[in-house]
Amino acid sequence: MAKKHLLLLILFLSIINLSQQLQYSQSQTLLKLQQLLGYPSTLTTLSSTKDLCNIEPTQYLTLVCYEDNLTQLHVVGNKNEFTTLPQDFNSYTLFSTLSTLSSLKVLSLVSLGLWGPLPETIAQLSSLEILNITSNYFSGVIPFHLSYLNNLQSLVLDDNNFNGEIPNLGSLQGLVVLSMKKNFLSGNLPNSLNELVTLRVLDLSNNQLFGELPHLHNLVNLQVLHLENNTLGPHFPSLPTKLVSLVMRNNSFRLGVPSNISSFYQLQKLDLSLNGFVGPFPPSLLSLPSINYLDVSSNKFTGMLFKNFSCNDDLHFVNLSSNYLKGELPSCLRPKKTKVILYGGNCLSNVKQNQHSYSFCSNEALAVNITPHQEQKHKGTANKTVFVSSSLGVVGVLIVAVVIFVVNEVHKKSVMKKTSMSTLEDVIQNEDKEKTTARSIVEHIIKKVPDKEAVKTLTKSIKEQIVIRVGNRRHVRRPSRSIIEHVSSVNTAKLLTDARCISETMKMGTGLPAYRTFALDQLKEATNNFDESSLISEGPLGQIYNGVLSDGMNITIRGMKIRKKHSPQAYMHHVELISKLRHSHLVSSLGHSFDCNQEDSSVNTIFLIFEFVQDKSLRSRVSVSNGERLCWTQRIAATIGVVKGVQFLHTGIVPGLYSNNLKITDILLDNNHNVKISSYNLPIYAENKRMVNNGTSVGVKGNLQARINDGDKNDVYDIGVILLEIILGRPIMFHNEVGILKDLLHVSIKTDDIARRSIVDPFVHKECSDESLMKMMEICVRCLSSEPNERPSVEDILWNLQFAAQVQNSWKRETNDHRDSPKSSSRET
Repeated sequence: MAKKHLLLLILFLSIINLSQQLQYSQSQTLLKLQQLLGYPSTLTTLSSTKDLCNIEPTQYLTLVCYEDNLTQLHVVGNKNEFTTLPQDFNSYTLFSTLSTLSSLKVLSLVSLGLWGPLPETIAQLSSLEILNITSNYFSGVIPFHLSYLNNLQSLVLDDNNFNGEIPNLGSLQGLVVLSMKKNFLSGNLPNSLNELVTLRVLDLSNNQLFGELPHLHNLVNLQVLHLENNTLGPHFPSLPTKLVSLVMRNNSFRLGVPSNISSFYQLQKLDLSLNGFVGPFPPSLLSLPSINYLDVSSNKFTGMLFKNFSCNDDLHFVNLSSNYLKGELPSCLRPKKTKVILYGGNCLSNVKQNQHSYSFCSNEALAVNITPHQEQKHKGTANKTVFVSSSLGVVGVLIVAVVIFVVNEVHKKSVMKKTSMSTLEDVIQNEDKEKTTARSIVEHIIKKVPDKEAVKTLTKSIKEQIVIRVGNRRHVRRPSRSIIEHVSSVNTAKLLTDARCISETMKMGTGLPAYRTFALDQLKEATNNFDESSLISEGPLGQIYNGVLSDGMNITIRGMKIRKKHSPQAYMHHVELISKLRHSHLVSSLGHSFDCNQEDSSVNTIFLIFEFVQDKSLRSRVSVSNGERLCWTQRIAATIGVVKGVQFLHTGIVPGLYSNNLKITDILLDNNHNVKISSYNLPIYAENKRMVNNGTSVGVKGNLQARINDGDKNDVYDIGVILLEIILGRPIMFHNEVGILKDLLHVSIKTDDIARRSIVDPFVHKECSDESLMKMMEICVRCLSSEPNERPSVEDILWNLQFAAQVQNSWKRETNDHRDSPKSSSRET
């Protein structure tokens, strides 16, 4: 027994000795760094303390350690203060010194006046995840050896003197942020950029890049693309649709803007100014659901503007200056105190701000038409260009003529035949017999027209347009109107937070303390030594406790018994992923703790600490008879919160978490009705579960594998089930219920408003607008499609839900205004 204690003592002392040696080695490296930088006053703390891991962070120096290993080094200065670098400063020596910090994950050397090339030895920092050397004087070509840093997630080389071409970085499959703005980079962009599928921020602005852009459509997670002040072009690139900020200002783009840009529903900033874009200006850009900044000035856009065009209420800056636009400035663009609206240098008739004559824009528009040679040259490419063609005018005339005929015919029948309200039962019986035709669609629309005179006026207007088209033999493209234009008067919820840096994902859990390692004694104190009174639940993987920290903060502790013995280091990759789970719509992680075996230091139990949320599930507020129920507006908001949480799990962390087995009982609500997802597919749970259930049947394994393969589409299906319960207001307890209820919803969409509302939760069926209810039903049915590839994307769901919220809020305002109006009051009297 004494020998055993002696061995443990020797082991303990050796660990302490190793830790001290490690601390000494790292301290020597930092002291060498201080010397290489010329002993700046802001780094004096490095030489005045022995415990480098506990140095108080400042705006100039931050050190972060994990288990005595230096993992983050941030040194930030001011160029004016760091101009006294030693004359013998050498960037090769600097990075050779830093390469001894083998555990370094984050290296930030900003505004230090560093010069020289970025040496190839940078590749020796193999653990690097974030490299930021902004605002220095590094020069020469960017070494391709950066592509060897396989763990790199953020690469920021802004405001230096790098030149040459951008190297091939296609092997960095985890890269999320790539920023090289304000350098002297030249040449074409490498095609390998399209291989960086995890990329969310790409900023190459203010360089000397030229030529065609490679296709970037594979970058499905890209949110920020800034390419201004280069010589790129002439074609508009093929882009993904999740962009939030797109800036292509001051390049050499000379052709048209593709029509699919109107489907960039998350786009908040669009700057195409100072190029040579031609073709009709797409008015739908003014009403994109998230747009707040639009600059298309100094191009050659043509087309007519009309007073009744719709705009997003959030638009605070619009610049249409120096184009060839005719017609009238839309009423929604009239300058206000909170908005900047610029429109000089066009041919608008209802404003006085520096306008040309109508004929000027007509002549210039003819001069910038794309020639047949250009059309043939670029035919078949992904970058479809908008053309002005007289032959299309003939097609337009024929289409309008057909519309007139159908309108007249349908209206004749509609005034002769009294329509009858269909019931849900009637539609179910006749569902297989009826087919939707163009005539039935038009008939439905004409029923909304108030009287016969209104139809005559509409028909006359269309006929006049036909005469004009035939007389001029020139095609004028009518502005395409999308459904979102009619609801843009309501403020749109912003889809994404600032995507400027990968570290921003850590800040999404608003008001949370920093993620940290908890001592086991702290957890014992918080739970009264894991007393049964603190136990919330228990399962095959462990227990869940409620605890209170010494500072009064409530926490939830999930203890997981480890079936296979490993050292704590073996679980660190899991811990790193868990530490990123911090978002306003997740029950966010706060920290972890290991309970280790005293004999071999292997892990017995992993404790994961999460924020505490009152156990009020979404089900308890929508489909349980007793208790407070959510209104329709709150239900839409709750669903939006769930989808935003899922979106973060998929794209807000790297790697993303998919197939999260979402359940309405795992969606919790805090006191402000803010939803939080409390259960998600952590790999550490899955690994430990396989060890527990190593005798799982083949059938279950097959289903599990199918869920893994389908990934995000499984979460979409689960969202559909949650939507189903929210709409119907009844608990869905069995899987076979889902198909039946989905069919019921699908059929009800085709009925009238009264029949449709008959299946909705009686608690809310009178307070929801028909349009928002329809949209919720439609997206629910799509989510529950039996074919995964037919289900919508998470972004598509989010846009549709936000649309439903907009029209619901608009309907509520109109209803309240009508109720409060004098006429309404007098009638009530």
